[in-house]
Amino acid sequence: MSFVRKFAAIYKTDLKLLRRDPMLLYSVAMALVLLLIVRYFKDRMGILYPVMALLTLIFIPMIFGMIPGFMMADEKENKTIQALQVIPISSEAFLVYRLTWASLITLVLTAIAPYILDVEVPQKGLLALMVLFLLEVWIYGLIITVLSESRMQALTVSKVIGWLLILPPAVKLVVLWRNLSTDWSKFTAFLPTYWAYKIFEGIPFNNYSDFPTALLVHVAWLLPLVLLFRRKIL
Repeated sequence: MSFVRKFAAIYKTDLKLLRRDPMLLYSVAMALVLLLIVRYFKDRMGILYPVMALLTLIFIPMIFGMIPGFMMADEKENKTIQALQVIPISSEAFLVYRLTWASLITLVLTAIAPYILDVEVPQKGLLALMVLFLLEVWIYGLIITVLSESRMQALTVSKVIGWLLILPPAVKLVVLWRNLSTDWSKFTAFLPTYWAYKIFEGIPFNNYSDFPTALLVHVAWLLPLVLLFRRKIL
């Protein structure tokens, strides 16, 4: 079997898994529905709407990182991921293969989300968010894969990490809503989603000074996860 045919065989397995578990496909539709629901309540949210818009955007890489993460957790549970070691590719190449389609869909949805949410995001700001969200797809997918040995564990990990990653904009929402004197969200600066919010916050002022730090934090999360994947899984 040629190299290309081996990859095609794995993709066929992926498609069978998606058909067998429709909840993964439903979650994709939920992302679009969530964008439309938030847009519907734009006029009622007032000054809280930009934070709610970002909170909605953050769900995009979370959802599409979750799907390949669940698929790799399934492969670990069924002991099929070990069989992939016979394919002459590196673990990094396997991750690129596994996460490429999820990354592409994330980029497309991130590009159209501002139009659905009716928020003005210039091209420079959109590109900055795309880069960060692309890294977050990998981060979320790898967290689920590295920390889960089964589908049930993957569900638990996805819930815990999901709540953790939405914490920065959620805290900021409370700060704005209650008009607090202290911005408590700064205590979540160790999370990548905090810096996604900082970039989003600076877009109206054409301020992207936080982007290098945001990129550094995302990479600081990603690299250890890739190393753990190489050491523990493939």
